[in-house]
Amino acid sequence: MLLYLIQTTLLLLLSIGLYKLFLESTKIHVFKRYYLLFALVFIFILPLIKIPSTSILTTTNTKLQELNEVIIAPQIESASSASSIWTLSTFLWSIYGLGVFIMFARFLLSLRRFSRLAQQGTLIVDKGQKFVFVQHLDAAFTFRQTIYLPLHIPIDWTNKIILHEYNHVKQQHSFDILLIEGLKIIFWFQPLLYWYQQQMALNHEFLADDTLNASKQETQEYLQLLLTQTYLHNEQPLSSSFNFNLTKKRFTMLTKNNNPLQNTFAVFATLTFFSFLGLTTVFAQDKTNRDPIVSKSTQKEDPNEVHISVTEPANYPGGMQVFNQDFITNFNTPKFEGKSIRVILQFIVEKDGSLNEIKLVKDPGYGVGEAALDALSKTKKWIPAKDHGKVVRSQFTLPITIQTDITDEATTDA
Repeated sequence: MLLYLIQTTLLLLLSIGLYKLFLESTKIHVFKRYYLLFALVFIFILPLIKIPSTSILTTTNTKLQELNEVIIAPQIESASSASSIWTLSTFLWSIYGLGVFIMFARFLLSLRRFSRLAQQGTLIVDKGQKFVFVQHLDAAFTFRQTIYLPLHIPIDWTNKIILHEYNHVKQQHSFDILLIEGLKIIFWFQPLLYWYQQQMALNHEFLADDTLNASKQETQEYLQLLLTQTYLHNEQPLSSSFNFNLTKKRFTMLTKNNNPLQNTFAVFATLTFFSFLGLTTVFAQDKTNRDPIVSKSTQKEDPNEVHISVTEPANYPGGMQVFNQDFITNFNTPKFEGKSIRVILQFIVEKDGSLNEIKLVKDPGYGVGEAALDALSKTKKWIPAKDHGKVVRSQFTLPITIQTDITDEATTDA
């Protein structure tokens, strides 16, 4: 999970940097919109893509699989450590869940607000377009297929405000906003998404402005209209508003001359970047699946063969942390000399998950080896290993370290 978050953050930074460097100042607004949409999907899906191997997966049975060491410390210390780890994990997940809940509730409230505006306002359909006139509204805005208007703006298809909002409807800008709002619910802690949404909304305004002015005089009149609407702050979440607050950038874009050479270079640079990134990901994953070394064990068909290296290792129900807890619970620590002592077990996980051929590889004495064998025999059945989808026998070694109770030693010394 942490690796996925790091990868998506880096991809977001790269995509934003590329947009700022090459695309933001250009007038290819349609390309910019699809760049922002594609990059957004690309960022969150690419780290999840795994390229299946077409080569022979091979292993070399030269080294035993060794499990993580089980450390049996004094009971009070062990319980305290487990408690603190569980508390931290629970706390972090609780914070995340609370954030998701708040963002989802905010999203639902925004949708509810549009529903209430539609109920309170007056619905009029003109030329197939739905308009809702709302009494306490200062500025026009659009959500999905509906244009919301204050009472003082009549339906006039020569009015630039009406045409601007109609462009939002035709180009379905609400889809983009709803997509990123959905991602913000899940990744509410990712600050780059909030900046990303602002860039998408600003580009929507560029798109809606772009077709309204055919001459310099019309552009000047439109700029004046924008200026008069600047201070009417009545924007609704999830909507596309005529008086979107980054008016200065809209002024700059409206008066900017189109530069075909700059546009071509920007398109080429972004397409090259994403192609390179995609190919690098494919080759990086594919490289790990090359250079096969055929194992002698994979050439045999002995059903009783013990596999030391497999494609899907055997596992304990609930994971190895649960195994450690079960083992420690079942282990009766005998008395021994010194601060710590180490024992090593070896065993085979059979095809039915039972343990067989349990051996003491290292026994320090004092009855520690017998106690370890007894504890292991009381654990649950394992989930057997698989090699290329076939259930097989597998072998493990298990190192165990037992530590003495410091408080007992202190009492003895006293």
